[in-house]
Amino acid sequence: MPSDADVCLLLDRMAIGDLLVRFASCLDEKDFEGYAALFSEKGTLELPGVLHQGRAGLAAFVARDLGRYHRTHHITSNHQITVDDDEAASRSYLHAVHLPDETDPSHWWSVGGWYDNTYLREDGGWRISSVRVTPVWLGGTAFPSPPPAEDA
Repeated sequence: MPSDADVCLLLDRMAIGDLLVRFASCLDEKDFEGYAALFSEKGTLELPGVLHQGRAGLAAFVARDLGRYHRTHHITSNHQITVDDDEAASRSYLHAVHLPDETDPSHWWSVGGWYDNTYLREDGGWRISSVRVTPVWLGGTAFPSPPPAEDA
């Protein structure tokens, strides 16, 4: 018979797994405000060569990068989740496909690697406190150019 602690751990892991699914869905639906709302107030997003700190401005930051694509398809899987009271961490597989042009679906680029995330329990639920994206491989026909610089 599972203990109350076991049940709580399973519920926390399920909630974080659901959060990871919303994380990917918001990106693909271009719901950048919804994506930013998944983060804690001081949350960070670390991509290769760039770091955004804080929920403020996160939606615009992600929109500058991913908003330029006609479609994206982000998959997060094989979630390894650890919970320690009101903090948690996960490593999950990342596979994302980016299609720049709606007229040519054969023109795309893809990345595979890891999402290493941390979480905080806030207001009775989980929020992302950090995301670090680590690419392992790239593929496809349309490799990305850097996103436009932020206005000064």
